[in-house]
Amino acid sequence: MTISVVRPSTATRTEDRPAATGAPRSRWTSRRIRNVAVWYAVVAAISIVAIYPFLMMISTSLKSDAETAEFPPSLIPESWQWSNFLTALSATDFVRQLGNSLIYAVGSMIANVVLCALAGYAFAKMRFPGRTVIFAGVIALLMVPAQSQIVPVFIVLQHIPLAGGNDLLGMGGSGLLNTYAGLIMPSVATPLGIFLMRQFFAGVPDEYLEAARLDGASQLRIFASIMVPLSTPAVATLGILSFQSAWNDFVWPLILTTDTDLATLQLGLQLYSSGQESETNILMAASTLTVIPMIILFLAAQRYFVGGLAAGLKG
Repeated sequence: MTISVVRPSTATRTEDRPAATGAPRSRWTSRRIRNVAVWYAVVAAISIVAIYPFLMMISTSLKSDAETAEFPPSLIPESWQWSNFLTALSATDFVRQLGNSLIYAVGSMIANVVLCALAGYAFAKMRFPGRTVIFAGVIALLMVPAQSQIVPVFIVLQHIPLAGGNDLLGMGGSGLLNTYAGLIMPSVATPLGIFLMRQFFAGVPDEYLEAARLDGASQLRIFASIMVPLSTPAVATLGILSFQSAWNDFVWPLILTTDTDLATLQLGLQLYSSGQESETNILMAASTLTVIPMIILFLAAQRYFVGGLAAGLKG
């Protein structure tokens, strides 16, 4: 007896496959396209809302005084008043205040980066008694509001011994009030900076340090020659954050300084806006000039910023 086996033809098998796999693939692709389109629409809407005040500031800075009073306000000026920026330079004592802001911001940035890098290296790669407890205290300081520290820091700076006419007990004078040092000192070695640098240094392999020690390198040499070059993204990130914090600070310079010669740009804008001769377009022109240094700094270091922040927080 002969048994014949019937095999499905190749044509039948090839016809069945697209019917089984083709439709779900097309549905998945269209769903993905729809999700991506919705995501981009949401991001674009949020971006427009975020950037609109900045565009209105620039637009108002280029308008005439009469045009700023129109309602509803227009985004594009009818006549471009570039002279408003020259008026802002003279009306707000911009040059002196710019110098004060640069001293405050650059000094805070350099001191914070150097001291936080040293502290972060110690917490990440050195072994000493109480390291865990001290670092836990640094983390705890992240939860303390900055506003609650203003009065204690003010009193400490006022009673610095042998500063501002003070005696050895810190009495009789003004201490570091109305000084650049008093402006900079509270923003030195911030808890966030120490945490960020420690997390970044913790991710550096210990083999690099061991090889350097075998060659006779000291701790300071290892830090300067190995850790610092490897930490460029973290240093750039901390530098931008430190500069931005000091540049935009208004409360601390207002409390510490009573001398108008030490006024920063933020105080200068407030002094001008509260004056009787204040004009909205001139105020917006001065505000636009104030933002330019931050934009330049961010554009110069943006390629390090995201990577350094992600690496530091991931650690």
